[in-house]
Amino acid sequence: MKLSAVIFLASLSLTQATGWYPVNSKQEIPSEIVPYTKGQEVSFGCIQRNIDNGEHKFDEKENIIYGPFPTCKETGKPLAFKYGINEDINCTIQFTDELYHLFQLYLHEDAPFSCRLPLSSDVLSIEKGGASIPLTFNIRGALSESHIDIDHSMNVLITKPANNDPNQFTFVSAIAYGAGTNTTRAVIGDQVTMTFAVRWLDQLSPVNSNGGQKLPYQDGFYRFPTSFVPISYSLFYFYLLLTSFISGIAVITFSYKWISLKITKHKYMPVDDESKQD
Repeated sequence: MKLSAVIFLASLSLTQATGWYPVNSKQEIPSEIVPYTKGQEVSFGCIQRNIDNGEHKFDEKENIIYGPFPTCKETGKPLAFKYGINEDINCTIQFTDELYHLFQLYLHEDAPFSCRLPLSSDVLSIEKGGASIPLTFNIRGALSESHIDIDHSMNVLITKPANNDPNQFTFVSAIAYGAGTNTTRAVIGDQVTMTFAVRWLDQLSPVNSNGGQKLPYQDGFYRFPTSFVPISYSLFYFYLLLTSFISGIAVITFSYKWISLKITKHKYMPVDDESKQD
């Protein structure tokens, strides 16, 4: 077989193997997605695990059981995000016996702290067979026999479609990771305040698109550029407008002082006064 034919077959095989992610429970491209609105509360579920071995919990139908994030003392509700809103969130959690042992598993990396964001804002969309985006909290810290030390500072990066079309207000990817140098020591019964710096990335233009039709949003690799600056378009335009405004004020102030100085130096007079002297 000629080399050109081998290359063609290999490329054809690769093309056929390429598919869309995420898919719904029927392994199909999700077609009916109810978009979020800016500022809408985004709730999410996390995998429930056995504290003895970190294995998933299953219901009677052998489906993995998901439950809410631990309750935040500040709100009395599980942690949630506001769609498209950059914010810093404090969430004080109570370390029950079960949660403490789960965090031991997370810190030792025996099990991941795995959650999921519903692609659609429709209530119970996942339970209805809808698609979701994984969100894993990479908890850092250290273990000892008597306590745990937790990195309580976390960055949360959520990528959304870059065109800012309200009909495509959903998710591309999400991740949360420890990003601090300080830790909080905790034992069973303690409360620890976790700080989440939530940032939404809406400026990543996808590359290597397959040009598929009827997709929830543009496909491709939402890649960080080499000169990446983690700032959204809305924030960028705000800073641009603010810079232009400040620059304009500076120019007007400088021009006014320069003209006033020139008038004083050359003793210019109003036109009416000059005509009277003539």
